Amino acid sequence: MISLKISAAACAALLGAGALLTAVGNPERDVSLTSAAELWADFFRDADQLGLQLSRVSVKDEVDLGNKLAARMPQINSSSSAWQPYVEAVGKRVAGYASRKDIPYTFHVIADPVENAFALPGGHIIIYEGLLQRMRSEAELAAVLGHEIAHVDARHCIERFQYEMRLRKIGLEDFSVIPAIMHILTSIHYAQYQELESDTAGLRMATAAGYDPNGITDLFMRAFVPAGQAQPGSKLEQLTRLPPSALTDYLRSHPMGEERVRRLKAWQANYERGHKGAQVYRGAENMDKRVPRAQQEFGAEFRPL
Repeated sequence: MISLKISAAACAALLGAGALLTAVGNPERDVSLTSAAELWADFFRDADQLGLQLSRVSVKDEVDLGNKLAARMPQINSSSSAWQPYVEAVGKRVAGYASRKDIPYTFHVIADPVENAFALPGGHIIIYEGLLQRMRSEAELAAVLGHEIAHVDARHCIERFQYEMRLRKIGLEDFSVIPAIMHILTSIHYAQYQELESDTAGLRMATAAGYDPNGITDLFMRAFVPAGQAQPGSKLEQLTRLPPSALTDYLRSHPMGEERVRRLKAWQANYERGHKGAQVYRGAENMDKRVPRAQQEFGAEFRPL
């Protein structure tokens, strides 16, 4: 896509400039290639945001595109999963706390052992049975769905397409990515700042809906750290040091870098400090029975912060 090509070229140029500045700068200053890259990443993000603002599409166009993309995905339209009613109920509860109230969220479960989830423009949230089978509580599901809802809420999804939509003014039939759209959407990483935004926004929605803020941590550590792979450091920090062979589809498409770990931990700690004594809901029995909390709450699933 045009936006991807522009982004790749700009990133290469900016990172190269950052490396040069680092090399010729004062050697006594504590400046690393990583810090230079982060500085240029911030600069690129701000520059890219200006272009995205100028090329912004309407909500109607975004929803139309998402509907067309979903209609072209056989796995979505042919799948029949017993998880569907449960996921839809939990997703609707969490989506009720999204900022953009004009997005009609739709939730799809694909009956496939793939361990992944992703979102389409306009509110389509897709999750695979493989990832659901890794989960042990409704709080874990709420956190993952919240993260994907946040990518829509913050316009990250539509930003993958809007340059072409505005510059070329083409219909869906002209998108060259359609034959491999499922692979593209589940394998191309969001920018780090987009993952950071979605982490905190997704947790905000999940906790606003009353769920345990530790749901995402519980899921990551139990499902994504194989036996014998634990290393020194906090639970989340261990995720950043897993070998590529140990990563699941979800962590490949949502890589857990050190900055994401730091911010997740800080957000959770800050939330718990600000809500001491509040009751949060885990929902292990709900997940086991596939009975959404909206339908039945179990007293043993509450815990105080």
